[in-house]
Amino acid sequence: MTETSTARRSFWRAPNYAAWFTADTAAAAGGSLRALAVSLAGYAVSGSTAAAGWLGTAALIAQQVASVFGGTFVDRHERRTLIVVNAAVGVCTWGSVAALFAARMLTYPLLLVIATLGSAVSGFLGSATDAMLRSIIGVRDYPKALSLNRGRDATINIAGNPVGGFLYGVAPWLPFLVTACLYALSGAAARRIRAPRKAHASTARPSFFGDFVSGWSWSLHKPLLVTVMIAAAVLNYGVNGVEYAIQLHLMQLDTSATLIGAIGSGIAATMLVGAFAAARLSDRVPVGGCICVSFVFLCVCVAPMLFAYGPSVSRGASYALVFVANAVMGLPFPIIDALLLGFVYAKAPTSMQGRIAVSLTVPAQALSAFSSASAGALLPVLGFRGTIAVFLATLALSTVMVLCSARIRHIPRADGWDTAEL
Repeated sequence: MTETSTARRSFWRAPNYAAWFTADTAAAAGGSLRALAVSLAGYAVSGSTAAAGWLGTAALIAQQVASVFGGTFVDRHERRTLIVVNAAVGVCTWGSVAALFAARMLTYPLLLVIATLGSAVSGFLGSATDAMLRSIIGVRDYPKALSLNRGRDATINIAGNPVGGFLYGVAPWLPFLVTACLYALSGAAARRIRAPRKAHASTARPSFFGDFVSGWSWSLHKPLLVTVMIAAAVLNYGVNGVEYAIQLHLMQLDTSATLIGAIGSGIAATMLVGAFAAARLSDRVPVGGCICVSFVFLCVCVAPMLFAYGPSVSRGASYALVFVANAVMGLPFPIIDALLLGFVYAKAPTSMQGRIAVSLTVPAQALSAFSSASAGALLPVLGFRGTIAVFLATLALSTVMVLCSARIRHIPRADGWDTAEL
């Protein structure tokens, strides 16, 4: 039996992993199913790409602001309970959207408030699942576990976007109802996790503020992590900007929801392929070199979109070009996650997983919170190709940052992580 097959089998033999995986998968499926539906609903009730774009931006800002403090909160409380609470809020949030839509009472301000509040709670408690994984899976298996999760997410997204678009076409409230049901399943599965509760030490526990500062201080005093935060922030802004530009432009052209959803399915399919590649590469290749190649690859993928939707290119040919270019862009994401984030989480203390996850993801997602609004504002002014050019320039900037960082370039493969420094 190979080492890889043994590691994969050990995931399911690990106590609580099956229940954790079910809870995380159901929540991921709910998020994927509603993602396109929220944008479609925002555009339907407002009739404006800018308004639809700001809907996504407001939700992301609320999520990121809440997550700044959520990581510390997660590290100080029982993570299973927090997963259940987060699922319950998801049921109430998206169930209410379904009910309002079905009753024809949903307005843009109401959708904006509900989506923003739901995202804030998700940001505050959402890191509990990832933080718990580190206590279930061993350090050496962590990159492969992340690869499995990314493959799972890609599989969900392959079906999630078109299914969400199809359900929205059947009835606008239907994808939100199904999302609420999936969150209910997530909460039920999380209740089956039998992770040990934290022991209460006899000594005085650090204050919330003390824990909060220690988590951010740990990350900000690691030069490699600071570089990763900045490069990832610029990269995510560019990648998400491209995705929103495609989505909003297709909405302007009155493209069917199914075809819009297919764009997301294409990139999810290649992410699934990338997840399989990441599982094989995770302990065989130098992390630094692979990360550099992945960033360059993303720029190469976006460049062909500059030739789409021109005066001499038909809509059908342009859609095909964008579909293929956008789909291929999904290949390196699971590899970047498994290798780079796997290295960081493996080097971070188990007791700080929630705080470390937040200190990485919040800066990395800070700029991308404005991707939706940026795309919605740039499209009427620059058109599709001009908007893509702006986001391609940001991708190129992030690539230069990575290539110029000796610390990133010199990250070794997994068997050298024990002696490697952040």
